[in-house]
Amino acid sequence: MSLVGHNPGIIAARPGMVVPIKRLLVIIFCVTALGASLALQPFAKASPASSNGLYPDFQPTGDIRRFLGEILHYDISFLWFENAAEASVGFYQDKDGNYYSLLEAETKGFVGFFTSYRKHVYRATFEVLDGGTRVRSKKFERKVIIGNQVESTQNTLDYSTRVQFWYRYDNNVLVETGQREIPGNVVFDDILAAFYNFRNGVYGKVARGENFTIYTIPDKGQNEFRVSVLDGNEEKKVQTLAGKPVEDNYILDVKIPPEVFKTKNGELQFWASKNLIPTETLVEDYILLGDLYAKLNRRDLIRTSRFGFFPMAKELP
Repeated sequence: MSLVGHNPGIIAARPGMVVPIKRLLVIIFCVTALGASLALQPFAKASPASSNGLYPDFQPTGDIRRFLGEILHYDISFLWFENAAEASVGFYQDKDGNYYSLLEAETKGFVGFFTSYRKHVYRATFEVLDGGTRVRSKKFERKVIIGNQVESTQNTLDYSTRVQFWYRYDNNVLVETGQREIPGNVVFDDILAAFYNFRNGVYGKVARGENFTIYTIPDKGQNEFRVSVLDGNEEKKVQTLAGKPVEDNYILDVKIPPEVFKTKNGELQFWASKNLIPTETLVEDYILLGDLYAKLNRRDLIRTSRFGFFPMAKELP
């Protein structure tokens, strides 16, 4: 798995990849792109961080609420469709003081038209623990919206009783529910909780050659994220394929349950800045599309008086 140079400045398809005409027609009419389109708040200001993922007030550890108000925006391309979708993920606080993260995904333009502007929404509602250094999800929600069809799942996690409940809905009609025990001394970190905890050093110091195992909400028998930070020798191989230097970036190979982003194998690769912001991402074998390529567009911040920044609350659609 590797990132290599891509014409629009993101990442190129793997050598030898050929898409049959029949499959291309299916893609055009059935394309579903992972990404997110979080509308920029009218009072948001672009931060000093640019697409290189660096910003002047970076801290490797500390109060995790310093991420409040950070919104990362991404452009997503695949095959010959450049910027076919947009992505953004942000950390928020609602009017009642609850912390949450929201990731939205939506195709756009020509691709959006032929997919009924398919949209993916992920939301995790957090509690802040360990002296403000980590988040733990109380609820994790996922919606897929295609035209007037809505499929959604909801997970609630009660650590006082150590029970997880899940619910699945089709067009707001409950079609499945269940529960399971949360094992002792285990925290189920969903993809959003893991994103911020990893950036705050909760799982350990991020360094070349390090490997991390993160327990997550079980899905079809899989309950782990695995993160490997490439060492110097592995970086050289990727650098050769990419045709550009790694410099101060980290390269991370990540394995997640395939259901999270609807991929065949759950394999992702990130180029992350030394400030631990993903700047380029490869999502391998997205269903119907092959590989998706995402590139950081910008990092926005919204100011407040307390932890530096936080945005106006945004409700789950």
